[in-house]
Amino acid sequence: MDRGTAAKIGVIGSLYFSQGIPNGFFRHTVPVVFRDSGVPLEQIALFYPALYTPWMLKFLWTILVDRFHSEKQGKYRSWIIPLQLVTAGVMAGLAQWQLGGPIGMFVLGVLLINVFSSMQDVSTDGHAITLLRHGERGWGNAIQVGTFWLGYVLGGGLILMLFGTLGWSNLLFAMAVIYILATIPIALNRPTRTASQPSSPTQAKSWGGIIEFIRQPKVLRIFALIAAFRLLEGFIRAILPTMLKDWGMGFEQIGFLLGVAAPIAALAGAIVAGGLANRLGRLNSLLIFGGLQAASALGYLLLTAKGTAPPTQFILPVIVIDHFISGMTTVALFSIMMDWSRKTHGGTDYTCMDCVGVFAMMFGAGLSYWLASEGGYGMSFGVALPLIGLSVFAVWRLYKSIQQNEPWRSLSQAETTTA
Repeated sequence: MDRGTAAKIGVIGSLYFSQGIPNGFFRHTVPVVFRDSGVPLEQIALFYPALYTPWMLKFLWTILVDRFHSEKQGKYRSWIIPLQLVTAGVMAGLAQWQLGGPIGMFVLGVLLINVFSSMQDVSTDGHAITLLRHGERGWGNAIQVGTFWLGYVLGGGLILMLFGTLGWSNLLFAMAVIYILATIPIALNRPTRTASQPSSPTQAKSWGGIIEFIRQPKVLRIFALIAAFRLLEGFIRAILPTMLKDWGMGFEQIGFLLGVAAPIAALAGAIVAGGLANRLGRLNSLLIFGGLQAASALGYLLLTAKGTAPPTQFILPVIVIDHFISGMTTVALFSIMMDWSRKTHGGTDYTCMDCVGVFAMMFGAGLSYWLASEGGYGMSFGVALPLIGLSVFAVWRLYKSIQQNEPWRSLSQAETTTA
């Protein structure tokens, strides 16, 4: 890895670290808080995906980013910095709420954090696509996933582990301060001609850019592939926090298992996948890593077999293996999504694909919670096994169809010629 690539990855790493903080908070802390407040699983099946709606509608934020930005400060940079600051402000405000207080205030704070952090995500993805060349994307996405999980440790692990010691208010204030500190690298990185290209008339027409992407050859099949692959992320892993809570675990134990052990395993999986992605090829990476999720579902199914809470020493290895696989699958999918993003519309294209993936992931999460409320957690993981087989088969068929005429290769060549 040369010095230029390392510098790009350093900036991108700090941004995805910032993304990981609110994501870890939402995916682990929020379900535990809901369950601790007495919210039943069937209501979580509705509330949890609903609070993630801003991430499903990220394509709308691309319109704001494209239309209103500062070329002097950098198209994406001019959004990233203020969004990170205002997100930190909401975190500090949420520190005023305490467990046992009105749940509405907590829900509002979580919703605002999701709105602002999803807007930051759009800008960060566009910035990453602009910076990274094709050959840099394997390692770039490995760093992206790895640093994201490090932020995840903070937002979804440490806050739970230290809750009994420091208290809710101190932890939320600390999280806000760390979020601000993570803004320093991008604030110091002044835009250059390479990192911030002039906007074209096509870029300014945001709706036109979205419609143009949707009209690309076989794009609906691309959406279907992403949805089939991404649905499993929410279906398998979204119910873990409430399952551990219902097994009688405290905040500290849940924080360690899902907020520390799981992200470290995902980081290791991302690093391994970053080295294997180019060797295996895009399709083989999707099929192999996606198929390995059967081991995850089977492991959780075995844990629920007795109907009672299993010992922690049995739970830990299953969570580690599962999230190692999760890190690998994320790298494989994100690399392909970057490949299918046009250089001049990178943020828009990637965001459209990501919205489809997030919608599928939250649909899977809601379905999994509903199944758990009807027949227990074992039913949910039992249904996951055939879903994995269907997902891998769908990805194989769709990818072969999409690549038959290689529309994206010709598109990339055309953009390279005109760039």
